[in-house]
Amino acid sequence: MKLKTAVELFLRGYRNDLTRKTYAVITTHMLAHVSGELDVAQLRPVDLVEYGQLIDQNPDWSLATRRKYAKSIKAFFNWLVKIEAIEHSPARNAIKAKRLPSYVSRDKAISEEELAYILTYTQFRPRDDALVKLLRDSGCRIGGAAGLKVSDIDFENKRAKVTEKGDKTRLIAFETETAVALRKWILMRKPGAGPYVFTRDGKPIQSANLAQVISRMAERLGLRSLGPHHFRHRKGHQLADAKVAPSIAATALGHASPMITLEHYYPADWASAEEELRKLAQQDEQKQPKPIIRLNTSRSG
Repeated sequence: MKLKTAVELFLRGYRNDLTRKTYAVITTHMLAHVSGELDVAQLRPVDLVEYGQLIDQNPDWSLATRRKYAKSIKAFFNWLVKIEAIEHSPARNAIKAKRLPSYVSRDKAISEEELAYILTYTQFRPRDDALVKLLRDSGCRIGGAAGLKVSDIDFENKRAKVTEKGDKTRLIAFETETAVALRKWILMRKPGAGPYVFTRDGKPIQSANLAQVISRMAERLGLRSLGPHHFRHRKGHQLADAKVAPSIAATALGHASPMITLEHYYPADWASAEEELRKLAQQDEQKQPKPIIRLNTSRSG
């Protein structure tokens, strides 16, 4: 099977438009540097070394972009191994996906003041108000909001099903104020608006376009550059600050592993550890009963 044919089959396996388009951009970039006429079974690590270097040393890409390309190419060749088109992935050692700094600093989260400004602005913009409140309550990814259908919302239990990256469907929760905002927007939409909550033409809105709603609001309000992930990071730090168990926080955020949640939001510095140790020690001191000292006054004589 030729490499270009394998890429076509790989892309067909993704139902989510955004995921498929992301992989299409990256695999097209690969095919511009690695011949699509090559037989996948004959590909060797050395055939990908130059392309791996091109990714790793691209001066116009951020570390996150370089990592995304490297991981996506690795995922493609791992898929070929999974369907038994090849025995071993030639990308395993030829392409390196460098680790990103794990801990997400608090400046990556939207502040309470910034959130208050935005919510004041959205009071008379029903769609934007529903979107901001959903992101605020759930911390869901923008892709999940973009693909959200009216039928996915359970108003009685105040939860919804979202499908996010990797075509993974999960539950998110929201509160009464958000439920009211969602109902208001859905009822205000024109007849024939279609099944998707945040679109007006019946078609699913692209994640990038919905993300621009947030960035444009921030710009108009004179705030710093903000995007939907700033809401997600806020929720991650909220969960960590509330001492929620990482396994539960990971489920709430839709992380594949609690280790991701730990690395992103749970501090691992000595100052934080010392603070918690002292709190526990103080609690022990307060709970410890005072010993009763009995003096032996009898004399042997």
